[in-house]
Formats: sequence, structure tokens, C-alpha cells
Amino acid sequence: MKQTRLRKAAKILSKYKYNFGFNPPYQVIIDGTYALEARKEKINLAEQLPKYLGAPVEIYTTKCCLDELIKLGPLAYGGLNIAKLQLVADCPHNPPRRADQCLAHLARRSKNDKKKKYMFATQDQSLQNVLRAMVGIPILYIAYKTVLLDPVSEATNIALKTSEGELDTIKELKKELLGEEPVKKKRKKKGVNPLSCKKKSMKKSVVKVNDGTKTGNGKRRRRKKGGEGGGEGGDGGGGEKMES
Repeated sequence: MKQTRLRKAAKILSKYKYNFGFNPPYQVIIDGTYALEARKEKINLAEQLPKYLGAPVEIYTTKCCLDELIKLGPLAYGGLNIAKLQLVADCPHNPPRRADQCLAHLARRSKNDKKKKYMFATQDQSLQNVLRAMVGIPILYIAYKTVLLDPVSEATNIALKTSEGELDTIKELKKELLGEEPVKKKRKKKGVNPLSCKKKSMKKSVVKVNDGTKTGNGKRRRRKKGGEGGGEGGDGGGGEKMES
């Protein structure tokens, strides 16, 4: 189940990475509700978030989120202690606003900021709905005692489909204005290797030829060389010699 969860997160992250410029180290802003839930479930955010997202993570909070936790009093001290361990993102609110208003403001601003691409970690469902209505904003939350990444929102999916449709329209306009698209040259098929078609050469077999013939008792009889001038049966003639 753990590997399935990680693969699902990687698939969601790839959309934000290739379409909206999110790159490691990922910058995550947590609010008080997320810090309190992490405290309750005993989740070490500095350890779990990089493992889940598969890359280094910089964890932030804001002055507004810290101020809200302080106002909640002793019941929020655990979450406040976790929030104080994080970096503090620059927010322009003075006096501090509500945490949900602060994070919504930073989300709108981060869409056009190439350097500050924030992911937002919150348990506040009303804030989650506000962030889902924005295009290209990743949302993290805690459920089943683990950190999770919210699926790509409907608004983001519609924007992605629209951008793909615009690209197709641009291609069609270019085709009409500039003429037909150049035909890609087909790669020529390489000829058959002539060596693979070459017939195998047959080795010539060497046949040994005996000069004589064998007799019935297994002895070989051969003609005596020379003595062509002698007559039949003569001493120096070409009589046959028996060889054992």
C-alpha cells in the first residue's frame, strides 16, 4: 500500500512539475490546523514530507499562522511548537490576518511567481476548497495517520485541457498560413547484408586412391613400376608382385 501511495503522489506531482514549474526543493507552507494534526498523529514533518514527495522539502509557516496559534491558547501549544520550528514565509499582512486569508493571498501571488511556488498544507476544508478553485495549487493534508497530496483539482484539469486545445489551434493556424506541414523524410530501409546471403562454400573432400587392389586373402597386389619393355612372365618383365 505504501508503494501505491508514493506512486500516486509522484503521478500528481508530475503534472504540477511539467505544467506549473514546481521543482525541488519543494516549498510547503503549513498552517495551524496542519501543525496540530501532525502533533496529534505524532508525524515528523521534516522526515515524512521529503519521503512522501520524493525530494528535499523546505517547510514554512507565516506570521499570521503563528499569531492565530498563539491566540488559541494552551490547547494549541503543541501545534505552536511545531510551527515555530519551520521557516517563516514573507507575508505582507500587518496587522496579521486570519490564517486562511493569509494563505489564500500567498496562493494567488505564487501563481505568477517563478521562484516562490508554494504547496499548501492545511486541514481547513473551507481553505482547501478556496485553493482547489485556483489553477495549479498543490494541497497537502493528513489522513489515516499519514501525509497525503490532494488529487489535481477540476479547475486545474480544465486549464490543462484548455491549454492543450489552444496549442492544437495554433498548429492549425500555422498550417493554414504557411501551407502544408513538411513531410518527414522516411528512413530508407537498409539493404540485406550480402554476406548473410552468400552461399556456404562446400569443403572439397579428398579421396585417397590406392594404386593396387586387394586379393581374396587380404593381400594387396600392385603393379611393379618400370619394366614396361619385358614380356609376359619374363624375369625383368612387368609381372605382378605379391605383397604380404
